[in-house]
Amino acid sequence: MLKECLEVFEKILRESGGKKVVDTYIPADGTYLIVDKDGNIKANVEIVKDKKTKEINRNQSGFEKVCFYDYQSQLISMNKPIDPKKVIHSNSYLSFFVKKDSIVSGKLTEAVIDGYYGILENPGEKKYKKSREAAKIYERFEEAEGKVNIEAVRKNASWIKTHIFQLEDVDLKRKDYLKIFFEAEDTEYEREGRRYFLPNIYNNNEYNAEINGVVYGMPDNNLGMNAKKPFLSIKSRKYPAPYLLDGDDVILQKQFFDYLMNLVSSGKYQVYVDTERKKISGYANGDAPDHVESGYYFRIRKGKTEAEIYDQDIIPGYQRKLAVPFCFQNYLGCEHEHKPEYKERYQIYDDRLAVGKVIDEVFFSKFLGNNYTVDAGDISIKDEVLKQNILFSRDAISDWVFKGTDNGIEKILDQVGLKMIKSSALQDYREKVFWQFNLRWSLRDYFSKEKGENMGEIITEIRNKVEMKVLSAETVPVENDREYYYCVGQLAGYLISLSKAKDKKQSLISPLLNAKMDEEIKRRLLQLYKKYNYSIPEGYKRVKNLLAMVEGYVPDGMVDQEMVILGYTCDNVIYKKEEK
Repeated sequence: MLKECLEVFEKILRESGGKKVVDTYIPADGTYLIVDKDGNIKANVEIVKDKKTKEINRNQSGFEKVCFYDYQSQLISMNKPIDPKKVIHSNSYLSFFVKKDSIVSGKLTEAVIDGYYGILENPGEKKYKKSREAAKIYERFEEAEGKVNIEAVRKNASWIKTHIFQLEDVDLKRKDYLKIFFEAEDTEYEREGRRYFLPNIYNNNEYNAEINGVVYGMPDNNLGMNAKKPFLSIKSRKYPAPYLLDGDDVILQKQFFDYLMNLVSSGKYQVYVDTERKKISGYANGDAPDHVESGYYFRIRKGKTEAEIYDQDIIPGYQRKLAVPFCFQNYLGCEHEHKPEYKERYQIYDDRLAVGKVIDEVFFSKFLGNNYTVDAGDISIKDEVLKQNILFSRDAISDWVFKGTDNGIEKILDQVGLKMIKSSALQDYREKVFWQFNLRWSLRDYFSKEKGENMGEIITEIRNKVEMKVLSAETVPVENDREYYYCVGQLAGYLISLSKAKDKKQSLISPLLNAKMDEEIKRRLLQLYKKYNYSIPEGYKRVKNLLAMVEGYVPDGMVDQEMVILGYTCDNVIYKKEEK
């Protein structure tokens, strides 16, 4: 998988002239100074990223150069610094990175500066000598690209010691970076970057192997091996590392993960790699490409030192536009007097993202979209039913919306829809219940392989028949299970309405809605009847008819909770005004 992605990235990188990573690079917040060859500050760039939009001002003079210099001068991680005190965070004599707080607090001293540049004068002797593998890599680098320019090192060190503690026009009160770059050719920055990267780029040089004069090692990206985790090594192999790369390939992989980090920094957490069309694109949460021929999907996040891939999948073919449009139908004919915006949602949708947003709004009150990838313990939702249903369904919904995967979506949406309808009914959100019913039936009709029943016609028929029978002078029996459970909901709603308790709804209806057997339903209804029958007017024919309809019928199948809820939330036939 990763190898195919790297092949695509390599092609994109080559076509951009090697600038793809730098062109999308977002430096850390701070003050960036460029010092010319005469020792004068020729550019002062202030970088502050907007926390909401993830944007920075790219129109400042010297910004492009700052991005290039900064990218070549960064550390792989704070575990692999040049400065052993970890006060200076750059990797070569061409740059000098320090947190402003380190200057104010006195952590940065002349001794620290001398130690940093002293190592840079002779890295092979002063940094890599203790590691045979790292020393071998550095030795080969020097043979190929030369030793350090000691004169330039000392010149830059002198400038830093002379100016760093008395810089003007630099706000040291801000909790960000001060980064200083010494003007030089791009090739010099690239060379000094490689001088640092090559000996440090592997996860652990102890796992390196030399084959036919070429050094191979285990890359550091999203991978770790150490003595505390022996289970990560493959004991059956001569080289226990999961996989090994040579210097060129490991640099390419580093650039790929650097590019992913750029996407994360700009608020793009979803990545699509189209291996057919050789394209890589990043999108913010809730967005997706129009089409992916074939390739891979990544969901990434910002780790401590790099972009982390924490979800990936194969995409055999993704089409954002639906082949068959989804129709959100108003089966119950709701007017939505208190929520007129509900009625506007009943329309035809041909876009997966739009359908995903409708599902989020109707079932999850817009809490799903922001919690697709949040760890369960970090989801700040007080409603436990809502939270549990988000955790239960979010992977399947996300797969359908962003990967085009249909597996299991119909069953999961049906289950979660009913659970959320029940939750809304318990909280007496009557209009919301009808809205959720309409979506559940619309989704069932859309995803079902066989043509579903017209729920609008079925419900209208049930309501009309129940009304006719309850208002009849004679008791008329129930005809089927659906009609029976609708009557159960109507009877429960009427009996509960007789309660004079302040918070009566949820505690009284909850046991009935959760009942699994008809015997339990009848027992619960009997309890309610005995509790409130003193409030029923003597000889009230409607109540007697409804009671007789429920008591006189024995259903065949499982409890139809859907129809119980619908009967409970619909206008109660007992209170219907007779037409004159």
